[in-house]
Amino acid sequence: MCGICGMFNQTSTSRPDRGVLEHMLHAIRHRGPDGTESLVLDNVALGFNRLSFLDLEGDRQPIRNEDGTLAMICNGEVFNFRELRRELEEKGHRFRTGTDVEVILHLYEEEGLDFPKRLNGQFAIALYDEGEKRLVLVRDQIGICPLFYTVHDGRVLFASEIKAILEYPGVPRRLNMKAVDQLMNFPGVVSPVTFFDRIRALQGGHMLVVTAEELRDLEYWDLRYPVEEGPDLGEEYYAQTLQEKLKEAISRRLVADVPIGFYISGGLDSSVVACYIGKFLLNSYYSFSAEIGSGGELDESRFQQMVKQCVGSTHYSTQVNEGEIWENLGKVIYHAESAVKESYDVAAYLLSGLVRQSPAKAVLTGQGSDEFFCGYVGYMLDLFRNMQKGRMTPEEQAANELLWGDPYFRYERIHPEIRKIHRQIYSDNVRGELEAFSAWRESPIDTGKVAGLSAQKRRSYIDYKLRLSDHLLGEHGDRMFFSHSVEGRHPFLDAELLDFVTTIPDKYKLNGTSEKYILKKAGEGIVPEPILKRKKFPFQAPGMSAMVKRPSLGPDFLSDELLRKYGVFDVEYVHQMKEAYQQEDFKLMGAYEIDYLLIVMTVTMLCEQYGLSL
Repeated sequence: MCGICGMFNQTSTSRPDRGVLEHMLHAIRHRGPDGTESLVLDNVALGFNRLSFLDLEGDRQPIRNEDGTLAMICNGEVFNFRELRRELEEKGHRFRTGTDVEVILHLYEEEGLDFPKRLNGQFAIALYDEGEKRLVLVRDQIGICPLFYTVHDGRVLFASEIKAILEYPGVPRRLNMKAVDQLMNFPGVVSPVTFFDRIRALQGGHMLVVTAEELRDLEYWDLRYPVEEGPDLGEEYYAQTLQEKLKEAISRRLVADVPIGFYISGGLDSSVVACYIGKFLLNSYYSFSAEIGSGGELDESRFQQMVKQCVGSTHYSTQVNEGEIWENLGKVIYHAESAVKESYDVAAYLLSGLVRQSPAKAVLTGQGSDEFFCGYVGYMLDLFRNMQKGRMTPEEQAANELLWGDPYFRYERIHPEIRKIHRQIYSDNVRGELEAFSAWRESPIDTGKVAGLSAQKRRSYIDYKLRLSDHLLGEHGDRMFFSHSVEGRHPFLDAELLDFVTTIPDKYKLNGTSEKYILKKAGEGIVPEPILKRKKFPFQAPGMSAMVKRPSLGPDFLSDELLRKYGVFDVEYVHQMKEAYQQEDFKLMGAYEIDYLLIVMTVTMLCEQYGLSL
């Protein structure tokens, strides 16, 4: 992976400024410290920071096709490039490098705008077609690789991170209140919304086609569950096929000319990846773990040790204490370009720093398993759907219908109830505009795509849209990896694997109250039994209730002065929250209650770091 950025003249008549492009590249240098390249033509500029994995000498970008009519930069990996390359060479295409991403250019020549449908990988692509005078921006199916854009000064500006776009002179620095409200209501911000007004995130599975006349956002892929389940082929078939698909997905992500590692959290998902590597594929790989709250309720070191011993990899570990959480939170907000409601992003930030100290340049993770194998508590709560119906007010039913396409489907929160809290948190001025930027003014998903689905499939689709792409893979994943020039790879999000997973009957994912049942079956004899039998344990880190009881660390981002400066939150209500948090017996219920004080603090941090105003 790498960092990309650039600009396309839509109405501007001046040639793109190479000096501005260099500033944009410098802002995201951490994404690709192995080299910087650029291409400036009459109406387009492409910039590339390189983090090398394949063909270390020949993987420079931008890459051009045989006759020079196409130019491309790509942040990411194409895992099925070997099959595609053989096919394209048989059709007469000539390759100049040994990199995986060069297949994109030749695939575009063959299939035009349909080319992303053939790619199995994680990628953010900018491809310029000189003959058509158009720029094509593409984000991978799930949205692993970020890609942001805005229209300013007659140009479409784009980049892997927003901080590069902000380097263009005159780009507004305004806080997007819809993003704040999404964070209040959902797991995180949801593409195309960002915390920066007028700067949008290209959604996973989408492409942006830009010409002088138009800017078209096209969807080329989306997760599709069948309304009617096919024939049940039996538990043994699904477990064995899942095992084979996982081995293939993991193997694809170990292809590189540099060392690769993997994370060991102690949970089922990362343990499956690690133990599969250890049993089937191990060849001098590195492993990494972070221990939070050593000896306390958040400590998972015992399970991490089990996996390490099972795999036999060269292992690195770090302990994360409360002091480090708060000392590094500012760096996390800078790299995430987002406020947060959980402090565990700091653990991810410190863990990628640990990888940076090793020979490894990329790590495999277990991300994506919970969303597609029913790993969250909400899937079990759906079993008691009929009991919940009688407790839902007409107001909640209306909100659920609007948001999720089903009046009796509750996704994490009783939204009308938490809206009462939000009205108190926001300042008077913001409160008056709440309906204009409300996160549930309209649904964050296309509810037509979940019509007729079982509650399990509906929840999986919503988790993928609201929790996975922008939160877990974005500010918690990609940004924390690349803050230390490290790449994350996610076998559970392999395109071929997902095609199979969507065909597995519901009962094999959630068997009674046993979550991820079929995944555990696929791990039998490979993953240590105590981990297979272990109940789901969410990755957590200390919240604001721990911080406010400690002496202040660094600037006070909850000070009256800063709160009044930005005018987002009600100062008196923040005082009340701080007093409540400071009580000895106060404790948030882990992942089940919203840490509003942390939201207030990190929104203020974000505004301070990027100079945002309302």
